[in-house]
Amino acid sequence: MIRLLSCTTLIGFALLAACSKEDASVNKAAIMPMLGAVMHSETEEVLRLAKQGIGLDERYPANQATPMIMASGSDQWPVVEILVDHGANIWAHDQFGTTMAQMAVTSRILPGSNEDKARLRVIEKLKARGYPFPPPNSEQILALEKDGKWPPLEAAR
Repeated sequence: MIRLLSCTTLIGFALLAACSKEDASVNKAAIMPMLGAVMHSETEEVLRLAKQGIGLDERYPANQATPMIMASGSDQWPVVEILVDHGANIWAHDQFGTTMAQMAVTSRILPGSNEDKARLRVIEKLKARGYPFPPPNSEQILALEKDGKWPPLEAAR
């Protein structure tokens, strides 16, 4: 009986520990801090890291997306603008050829919102740096890269 009670108590403590309110699903600080900040929509943390040049072009292991691609995919356009302004690679694509510029064109963000205004500023910044608009689609990006034509040689990096 005492042994059963001890086992029950240990299991209870284990369950309590497992039910902590802390989100441990992503280690936001250790390995990929910028991706963690983007995934958790922590704009101020993105800005802090960007000012230090930390993680601007980190790659998510599952699909090789950069923080900028991930932010654009979730319509975090002020975050994308921070990343662009601090030197993130605007020419980056994930393993499928998806780019932030493609996301800017297909975004469904509320027109006229602060996020949309940031998206429009990002588009203008890309154009000013020679990014083609409308941007090439994913298949074209992969083909251009294979031929050594992506990013374009004359493009501002």
